[in-house]
Amino acid sequence: MRLNFPPLARLSRLECWLLGAVWVVIAVKCFVVAWAIPHYGVPIAPFVVIGPTLFFAAVVTVIWATHRE
Repeated sequence: MRLNFPPLARLSRLECWLLGAVWVVIAVKCFVVAWAIPHYGVPIAPFVVIGPTLFFAAVVTVIWATHRE
């Protein structure tokens, strides 16, 4: 049995750099949140903010990279 996955869209070099830059911004945001929440004594776990950010960014990245026409 062979699985039939849709091929990845061809991303231009600019689009790859843009995608990489956006993920760097997301990573910086996650590090800042992980530092700021305990530093300022916010009574929530950092994962409450970081988890959904990473989840939705990953979902959007997969959709954008695989469903371009």
